Order: sequence, then structure tokens, then C-alpha cells
Amino acid sequence: MGTKSSTQGFRVKIPEDLPPSSVLGFTKKLNLLPTVNEYRFDFGIDRWFPPFSMLLLSVALRKFRESHPGARCRAENYRNHGYAAHMGFFKAFGLKHGKGLGEAPGSETYLPMTELSVEEIANEAARGYEAVGDVIERKSERISRLLTQIEEGDLVDTLSFSIREIIRNVVEHSGADRVFYCGQYWPTLHSVGVGIADCGIGMQKALSQNENLAIQSDRDAIHMALLPGISGNPLAGKGATYDHWQNSGYGLYMTNRLCRSGGSFTVCSGQTAVTLDDGHKRDIACDFTGTAIRMEIDTRSIGSLRKKLAQFRDEGAEVARTLSGTTAINPSAASQMLSRDFMNLGRNKGNH
Repeated sequence: MGTKSSTQGFRVKIPEDLPPSSVLGFTKKLNLLPTVNEYRFDFGIDRWFPPFSMLLLSVALRKFRESHPGARCRAENYRNHGYAAHMGFFKAFGLKHGKGLGEAPGSETYLPMTELSVEEIANEAARGYEAVGDVIERKSERISRLLTQIEEGDLVDTLSFSIREIIRNVVEHSGADRVFYCGQYWPTLHSVGVGIADCGIGMQKALSQNENLAIQSDRDAIHMALLPGISGNPLAGKGATYDHWQNSGYGLYMTNRLCRSGGSFTVCSGQTAVTLDDGHKRDIACDFTGTAIRMEIDTRSIGSLRKKLAQFRDEGAEVARTLSGTTAINPSAASQMLSRDFMNLGRNKGNH
């Protein structure tokens, strides 16, 4: 991770390989560093920064700087990384190098690191006499079209739905003032990757507002958040409402099901990250203030969005009915229901 020098402070090596698991592990080590007057971050050799890893690493470094106001943070070997600099990676955590957030124009295959202001979303909704969810949907559709360079179709619909639900969770539950995102589209590989992160209160604190949920850890919170009908609002989805965007607790459930159909879904909050793919589940230790989500969608397996959503909604409704029969939903029940969800796919190879 790093070495300490009495004259040069503490030298921190950024991981040479940057898959999600490596960067997630780095966030935990980062927050265990000793307190010194200077930190020197070595970005090492030229290499590619995947969207989610780049986003997560940038937000984590920014939070580290903010939590060490008395220390000097320096960067080494950062000029080697032209792609990351172009995407806004370095300026996002305070280094004056490369482009700023959202400054790069993007292309047919990528979206640079960009931020959305929660306050601006609310103001835009108020100016147009709209629900906040309508503004989020419009922005999500724009992100999807920019990333895929397609105006309409199943790919745009699927990506828009997934991005919309994640941004909604940030706006409605996280307490964060901003949401960050970036993405990459690989047409020849039939794959779309999107990273979305916030520095809010995290899933455990958000869901703990619902007294019907017995949550004791970040892992418990993530497991519950991935189930249908689970929300920090105990009244979500119940009673009369004129807001068709009322959060019913199905957003992350539907999104992770869509991503896992040939792709993968990773959610990181607090001390735990969970990765789900087509039949596997893996827990990864991390330390991240807020919530970060990685979606990887196999464009060949999308099919009709309406058909898939109907299937997942029906299967989710069965799970939700089972959960609603208990006074309080505990971690064991959540884990069992998540495993049963895999069984619905006929590929229950994960752990729980």
C-alpha cells in the first residue's frame, strides 16, 4: 500500500490493476493510513481506468483529502494517464491536471466524469411544475442516448431505467448534494458500463429510518436494498398519492435483475460491497462514505424491456409478499430471499 519516510511523508501506491475488487479493497486500506503531515500518491504506469473504478477512486481520494485538512497531498506519475485526465478524474479530487468534471465533450463510446446537483434537479422541477422524478427521467434518457448514440430502442430504455432508479435513490434517500457518474460503451464487446456514486449517508443509515427493518451492518442494508418492496420509508408504495414517482422500494431490485441478465451489478456502501452477476454473489470489504454502484449490461441479452420488467416485477411481488408476512425483516430473511431470487434464475451458485 505504501511506505513511510521521515523526510518525504507517506507514499501511497495506487493499485496497478484496477478491477472493482482492487479499488474497493484500496478504499479500506486508504482509510487505515497513519496520520502524517504529507501523503504522496503514486499513480504508477500508464493503464486504462474503467469507469466505475475511476469514479470510485476519485471520490475516495477527494474524501480522504477533505478528512485530512492539515496534511499535504501530492501526486506522482499522474501525467502518464491521458485517458483518466481527459475524463476528469484528477480534477474531481482536487489535482489541477486534465479536464474538469463534465468538461470533456464525450464521444460515441464514453461519457466523462460528470456531476449532477440535487438542488438544481429540484429547482428545475419547481420551475417546470414537474415531479422531481420526471426531471431525473429526462436526464437519464439524455445520458443513455449520449452514451449509446441511439435515440430509442431496448438498449436506451434499459439503460435509462437503470440510471433513473439509481439517481432517484440518491435524490430521495442519500442526503447527498451531488451525484457523480461516468460511462463507457463497447459496441464490439456488446457491453455498457456505468458508474454512479454519491457521498451521502449510505444505505445502512437510510434504511434504518424504517423501523420494520432490523439492520445491524452495511452488509445487512445492501442485502435488504436489493430485495423488492424495501425502502427507508415504511409507507413507500402504500396509500393514495398523486406522485407516480413514489418510491415503492423496487428500484434497485429491478435494476440489479436487469444488469445480471448477462452482465453484473455491484453496490458499495460503508464497509461492504456486494457484486452480483448471472448466478454468483460475492462480498468485498471496503470503506466508502456514501454509496457507489456499478452496472455492466450485456447488450445482447436485453431483449424487450417491457417483457423483462414484467417478469422481474411478478417474481419480485412473490418475494415481497413473503417478506410482508413478518413484523420486522431481519438480515437472515433478507439473505434467504436474495438466494431464492437466484433460484428463480435457475442458477443459484452464489453464497449467502
